[in-house]
Amino acid sequence: MKLLPSPRLAGRIADPSGFRCTYTSATQFSCHLPRCSLRRTVFSDVTGSRTSTRCFSSSRHSNGNNQPSANTEPPSLSLPDQVRLLMRRVPYPVAIITSTDPSGPNSPRAFRGMTVSSFNTVTLHPDPVVSFNVRHPSETLAALQSSGRFLIHLLAADAAPASLARDFSRGNHNLSLVSGESDFEFVPHTPTTSTDGSGASRAETSEPRPLPLLRQKTTNSHSPPAFPFIFECLLHPQNVTVADHTIVVGTVVRALSSTSCSGGSEAQTASADDLCLTYANTHFWKMGEEI
Repeated sequence: MKLLPSPRLAGRIADPSGFRCTYTSATQFSCHLPRCSLRRTVFSDVTGSRTSTRCFSSSRHSNGNNQPSANTEPPSLSLPDQVRLLMRRVPYPVAIITSTDPSGPNSPRAFRGMTVSSFNTVTLHPDPVVSFNVRHPSETLAALQSSGRFLIHLLAADAAPASLARDFSRGNHNLSLVSGESDFEFVPHTPTTSTDGSGASRAETSEPRPLPLLRQKTTNSHSPPAFPFIFECLLHPQNVTVADHTIVVGTVVRALSSTSCSGGSEAQTASADDLCLTYANTHFWKMGEEI
């Protein structure tokens, strides 16, 4: 896979560190902290991206070359940390979820959006159902739960969509899109009037508010569409809250696609360039070649 130029995704997986270290070998390096009389040896974990420390006395646990003794071992990580670090190796699709706060003003100021990396399909029959996870608190979660409608934007594996996803991960109040400084903008989208057998439809006493559809202001004929496809969804009645997250389930009522969905030969002619943006190990990625 090709790494897109991107820092870590804000609010996704943070690894705060309070010190700087100097490597002395491929798997071991040492560092000094202020006001600490002990020498510290830092061992890289299984992913190489998180460290743990263990102090030892230079007079009791080191040899003449100031190297740690052979029986020095890093402390074990907690199970949540182990799972988190191991799951960094797994690429996830990147999606931007948008909705409208029905209690807000009847203007773009009521538009809400967030970046998720947990989007997936649940089932295709009898109606297509998708899901994603949202951490509390979330203004976008509150908006889609109140309105019962939302859009899911899947992104192209390009620098501009990746930058937009990073922007939405910082919260609605920090969007450069709202201030007009972004290459993207919100366009009001009239929701589809639809009913289905899943129970996702609901009786509405008034016309539903327009949904915030993302659009790139200027397009380049040599670049792929920023949003290969967008799903319009109705909130499914069954949503699950687990600890500090809610698993949102939605029924797809319309697919907006920039490419043909005729089927058949498309799967045979698709290339890695057609695959959507992914996220792994705190970075955005473009998928590589077929195995």
